This record gives sequence, C-alpha cells and structure tokens, in this order.
Amino acid sequence: MVLLKKNNAPKTTQMIEDDIRYSFSKITSQNDPIYSITINNTGCKTTEELRFILTNKFFNRIFKDYKNSFEKLNYLFVIEYPTKVSMGNQIPDSCEVHTHIVLETTITPQHLEYYIQTTFRKPDIHIEDITKRNDKNNFVNYLLKQKDLFTIDNYNYKIRM
Repeated sequence: MVLLKKNNAPKTTQMIEDDIRYSFSKITSQNDPIYSITINNTGCKTTEELRFILTNKFFNRIFKDYKNSFEKLNYLFVIEYPTKVSMGNQIPDSCEVHTHIVLETTITPQHLEYYIQTTFRKPDIHIEDITKRNDKNNFVNYLLKQKDLFTIDNYNYKIRM
C-alpha cells in the first residue's frame, strides 16, 4: 500500500494540518532510520518551484536509482517561507523558500547529501537522525508552525507501507 497526497482537491488549513500529522505519524511508526533534513539556499522563489524540484528531480531520481534494490524511502516535506514573511509585519530580505523533510530510509546520510548537492546549486543542508527522539510530537508541531500560510503546494508525502 502506498499513501500519496491527492493534489487536485482544495483543502482547508485544518485538512492540511491533519494530512501532515497523519503522514508524520505513519513515517515515524516505521522501523528504519528516520532523518530530519533542512535545506536552505534552494534558489527557489516559490513553493510551486521548490515542490516541483523536490518531487520531480530529487525524490524521483532517488527512487529511479534505487528501484531495483531493497532500500526504503518514505518522505514528508514541508516548504516554508522566510521567518519575516510568516511574522507578517516585516519586509523579507529574501523570498527564497526552504524545506524541512522527514525521511524514513535505509539510504545513508552521505548518499542523501550527495543527491541534495546535485539537485540544488549551493544548498545549506542540515541532516539529523531523529529515530530515537522522544519529542517527535513537538517536532511535528515545528513543521506546522506556518500552517496558516500553507496551501496544497507547501507539502507532499509518499509512504510505502
């Protein structure tokens, strides 16, 4: 069974929040390592552009490279605006969007970093193993901190169970 986000239906803020919480709980309930990846300096100005690059260039390339292997790759990503945009009362220095990814995978962090480096020009990458974190509920709340600004373009997930 594969859980995929349905892209064509309009969603309320609550529906988006429920979608992200549900996919996060499905990913974190699996048995393989779980990584939190933050990518800044994406070079993308819009959520649509970053979403396209993440799904069509980053994840599809990994799926293609590992399709005949036993490697696992389940993901959830959330695309955020700069903090000044979400605060609403300041003019941002940059409108570049960034992303937080929750990834359940057997692929090594070094290989993941290689894929990120070859997908984006000069990304600022932070990869953290969150498999044994006790504060996962706080972490999903962190992913939802800009939920009032989210549209269906701000997140995506694919989970094979």
